[in-house]
Amino acid sequence: MRVLKPEVAQDRKEKILNWVIYNYVSTGRPVSSDLIAEEGRFNVSSATIRNILKELETEGYLVQPHTSGGRVPSDKGYRAYVDNIMRMQRLAAGEKERLEREYDSRIEQLDGFLKHTSRMLSDMSQWAGFVMSADLDLDSIKRLDLLSMGPHSVLSMLFAHSGLIKHAAFQLEHPADKAAVKSLSARLNKRVKDMPIADLPQVLFKEFLAKEKDKGLTELLKKLIEYFKGLARSEDALYLEGLSRIFSNLEGGSVEDMRNIARLLEEKERFSGLLRERLRDSSLKTRAIGEPGKRHIVDVTIGSENSIKEFKNFSLVSSSYCINDKAVGLVGILGYKRMEYPRMISLVDTVSSMMEDMLGEWEKIDFEE
Repeated sequence: MRVLKPEVAQDRKEKILNWVIYNYVSTGRPVSSDLIAEEGRFNVSSATIRNILKELETEGYLVQPHTSGGRVPSDKGYRAYVDNIMRMQRLAAGEKERLEREYDSRIEQLDGFLKHTSRMLSDMSQWAGFVMSADLDLDSIKRLDLLSMGPHSVLSMLFAHSGLIKHAAFQLEHPADKAAVKSLSARLNKRVKDMPIADLPQVLFKEFLAKEKDKGLTELLKKLIEYFKGLARSEDALYLEGLSRIFSNLEGGSVEDMRNIARLLEEKERFSGLLRERLRDSSLKTRAIGEPGKRHIVDVTIGSENSIKEFKNFSLVSSSYCINDKAVGLVGILGYKRMEYPRMISLVDTVSSMMEDMLGEWEKIDFEE
């Protein structure tokens, strides 16, 4: 009897595991040994396949819900599948180009680009997409820049001493001259440097808005005051789009899963807390890797790996996006754990990179002026 080398046997077992999970993700049906023998093209006997499936089940990678039925992946199996994908996955050129075109069209108007990004992730993934900008806690201001992006568009970039950055775009009815915006930015920086962020709205109102005569700048200052008041009321800005897709795609129409997700998302603070924790962890992992040119990594948690019990049947695929090696937010996809992991990982990775490139260009404009 021919004895396989251990590395060859392990490679075959991994390929069969990946095939089982891919087939289950694609069809939603448990996978039998007969199906693998007929369609898997592994050139091994049915008996060998059954033995390998038993090993994978014993090792905790597969589960057999019914004695006479096929196997389905466990969370451990999904984890092995995702880890394999993250080693090998590269986004197909055609889809990447489509994604870039979609992204460019959505951010032509700067106002609301975070919401547009979450909606785009949802549209592309057919699950829920989210974007969350990092919270500022009780930080003080390192710098506050106003960048003119055209007569009716201004970008605000607030740099906190913690290294976090808040960015917001404003559309104006009245035009604001580029030189006037630059002058206002310089005056603001002289006054607000090292000031607690919570004090900013009052200073803008009393010391700048009350004295401003230009209609465009007056409108801009009013919008800035409202924006920074909103920051003081909320620890984070979370944009979540596509929840209806989760409800329509739940496997088996599980009423309990629908209740769990609805309950969790109603309690926004719990979900936001989970995402803030992921953002902190993602920042630490990126710094630990220290890979040249790599500012973020994609993180995947599957089912029971999530810290919130309501997510036991769901997966989160997320990545931070960074400016100057500082994490300023999180992008990701929330969906049932029977998702297309290769595509979801690539979508999140690509969107994170594009957001970094875009925000980097905006910041570069400030330093070049």
